[in-house]
Amino acid sequence: MNLYWKNKPEKIDPSLLSDKKIVDKLNVYPNQKTKNILIRSDNKVGISSLINSNAINEINESGGIKLIYIDPPYFTEKSQLMKKTKKEIIAYKDIYNHSLEEYLNEIYIQIKLLYSLLSDDGSIYVHVDYRTSSYIRIILDEIFGYKNLRGYLIWNIDNGAKSKKFWSNQHNDILVYSKSNKFIFNSSSKLLKTDFSESSLKTHFRKKDSEGRAYRERKINSKSYKYYAEDGKLVGSVWNDIKSMEANSPLMKEYTTYPTQKPISLLSRIISASSKKGDFILDTYCGSGTSLITANNLNRNWIGIDQSENAIKITKSRLDNNYYEII
Repeated sequence: MNLYWKNKPEKIDPSLLSDKKIVDKLNVYPNQKTKNILIRSDNKVGISSLINSNAINEINESGGIKLIYIDPPYFTEKSQLMKKTKKEIIAYKDIYNHSLEEYLNEIYIQIKLLYSLLSDDGSIYVHVDYRTSSYIRIILDEIFGYKNLRGYLIWNIDNGAKSKKFWSNQHNDILVYSKSNKFIFNSSSKLLKTDFSESSLKTHFRKKDSEGRAYRERKINSKSYKYYAEDGKLVGSVWNDIKSMEANSPLMKEYTTYPTQKPISLLSRIISASSKKGDFILDTYCGSGTSLITANNLNRNWIGIDQSENAIKITKSRLDNNYYEII
């Protein structure tokens, strides 16, 4: 199934979208000591320049890009402002001439380009909300194939006042697609686990081993398996256990003034689920840099792109100097 709209792009040529200055700098990349890359550029231009550079050859020889996470604008039709500043500072414009078609053109081009960058065993996570989730899902179905949908995640942000006039939106959607049937999913990662409820612990985990650890025993195909309460349970498609940056919690120590910042705990789960140590992670709307910080924390290599000067400034302030910068 394909989605059609006015002036939908037919041919997308990255050689026409790339910037020679950026390509020239990326061509030096194989000689750099660090593998991480931070690019200040229009998103399409940065992606296209990467495609047309020697850098991508070096990255592909190292295993390629295994995970792409993007948190694009949500088509709010207004400028997003930096928070807690004395004067009004625009972080980025999310207007697109108030045209859904223009917005979809931008997203479509970028996802097409990202598809060509992703390794054959890689996955893409697209973080959206109610405004465009349905459209973007069909675009992903077209480019990645509807059979390669690997997750429709609901992140319950549950913040803000509730409207008495209509249903309040309290969640974001995260659409997950793989490029093929072969993809990484680390179900054993502790970051994909959550605690059992008190009622479940009392009902099912009534046995204890010699070390005093509570467990339950189940028989599957005549084989007996032990499940320990302390290991937690694998999360499903609804994530209720990760707070948004608006929450009044210990998350605030991560706080920056960037308006659409996401918590490290959210990106930790995503990156740990769909990549391994040493893999390359790509974020072409890196914003406040949370995905890059998290990749560092989890010993992944990363590539970050954003066109906002404020985004790059904040990202740099949160990182060490272990990256190759291109402006």
